[in-house]
Amino acid sequence: MRKGGRISAAELDAPRPLYRKSSRLTAPASLSSAERSLFIEIVSACSEKHFTKADLPVLISFIQATLVAREMAGDPARFNSWEKAARLQASLAMRLRLCPSSRLDPKTAGRNQPFDGPRPWLRDEDDDVRHDDN
Repeated sequence: MRKGGRISAAELDAPRPLYRKSSRLTAPASLSSAERSLFIEIVSACSEKHFTKADLPVLISFIQATLVAREMAGDPARFNSWEKAARLQASLAMRLRLCPSSRLDPKTAGRNQPFDGPRPWLRDEDDDVRHDDN
């Protein structure tokens, strides 16, 4: 646990470890090769601290649902099964905080959108037309 306050000169001069062990979640040995590659792809796409060991069962279920949905995607005869797998995939993605809506705070999501129009301070007075209905 860190102490509060300023860092002393002695603490700043103290040697720091050159490397630290990665706390990234590793794939269990029980996964198939397709599941393992998707596991590595998902875990490496997120920050190091995003997943914990407690997330492992849900993450494996998400990976399996994703692979099932991909397998059934092109077959119209299996549409109902694909739809169920896709719904499960979406639900698990929300629980694992993989989709943008679960990672962003709704108050700040709008602030991150690009603005394509002219800036209000650069508009001409003549372009700004206001209608009063009084």
